[in-house]
Amino acid sequence: MEDLFLPGIALTILTGIAYITGRLADGAHERALKRDEALLPHQYLDSGDAVPDDITLHDSKLVTGKVVIAEDRFRNLLARLRIFVGGRLAAHEATVTRAKREAILRLRTNAKGASHIIGLRFDSAELGRGMIEVIVSGTALYTDHRPTGGRPSALPDDGVNISHRNLLAEFASGSIAFLLICWGIYTASGLAVEWAANSISVQEEVAIWSQLEPGLIAEHREDYERSLPERYLLDLVNSIPKEAIGPARDYDFDVLIIPDDSPNAAALPGGLMLVHTGMLELVDTENELLSILGHEIGHYNGRDHLEGIGREVVGVALSAMMFQTDAVLTTWAASWPKLLADRDYSRSQELDADDWSLRILMAKYGHVAEASTTFAKLGQLQGDRSLLDYLSTHPHPRDRVERLEDMAREQGLPIGEPVDLQIAFENFLVRTGEIPASALEDRHQFNLTNTGH
Repeated sequence: MEDLFLPGIALTILTGIAYITGRLADGAHERALKRDEALLPHQYLDSGDAVPDDITLHDSKLVTGKVVIAEDRFRNLLARLRIFVGGRLAAHEATVTRAKREAILRLRTNAKGASHIIGLRFDSAELGRGMIEVIVSGTALYTDHRPTGGRPSALPDDGVNISHRNLLAEFASGSIAFLLICWGIYTASGLAVEWAANSISVQEEVAIWSQLEPGLIAEHREDYERSLPERYLLDLVNSIPKEAIGPARDYDFDVLIIPDDSPNAAALPGGLMLVHTGMLELVDTENELLSILGHEIGHYNGRDHLEGIGREVVGVALSAMMFQTDAVLTTWAASWPKLLADRDYSRSQELDADDWSLRILMAKYGHVAEASTTFAKLGQLQGDRSLLDYLSTHPHPRDRVERLEDMAREQGLPIGEPVDLQIAFENFLVRTGEIPASALEDRHQFNLTNTGH
């Protein structure tokens, strides 16, 4: 909770500044309206179309007044919250009322010299998302009854809707304020997500995830539903000493192989790890494969998978709220399984997961051979470092290779002989009775990418 204190204060200050700024602008507009309304002469206004009998009409003409109002995001957010509990949308009512007053002010200014304005009609038109034009029209009557009182001065065409500041300065100040508010909301919500992710127990996580994706929970998959390569990967995970796994030992892990050529793996809620066939084709030793699985286990230890989902949900919710459209939610809901697998983590999260991978390799084999080999291969595929790599939240594979090698050297971790992946898989098949030992003597080859059930 302490981590939320300062961001909470910052968010409160930013929200307060935005609120006070909006109130000051509203107050200035209200005062300007009252001042200009006081300058108007006394005129008879009527929504009816009948010309009064007690006047001598000399002339008449159609007059209009119009004003453009922009959507107030804070009022709109308040209105959306109000929908949940019901009641009057007073914030919107005040805005619309002021827009009507402004339109009538312009109409009466255009009807200078008229004693009566009849047939008043209000219309509105949507100019674009967040902008509505309010138009009032009527018939100005010029009679012997000269209007008394103030004399309206012509209002500027742009009225109160267009700023008189330099457009570049207006854009810069608006953009900075918008970014500060978004940053404050995202930072505070991100810390709240981090706190929530670390507060949810593994049992609660599994219970929630089983409701969303019941087919992707280990306890819902029978052993016969897994392919032989998936059984081998799960056996490899279960062979890791429990004390080396860390807090993630409470998970009932499962491994699902995805037919995808991209070399990738992912940690999903509930203990399900996804491994692409492209990753299986990239690795040559069991040690490399365990370093990948150990890396994903590291993400479970850091609760990174839950934080990533939480931040995505917050980002999507803010986007839907900011742009006032449900299309964002619909698109995300349709593609969220793929987004889970392709989710990126921060540099610190990736490096922490690398540390767990090194620890797991050492606990399983007694040495850390091939700890960085997969990252070296990925580095060759990705190419040389660029400026974008330094700006990216994801560390370059070559940087991770150097870091892992430095850690192994500084900690004095031994480098032993790696285990060939095909031999390890074949030994698993023999050990579990899936194939007889004689099958290996007949030079049959079994590997993870061409062996099914």
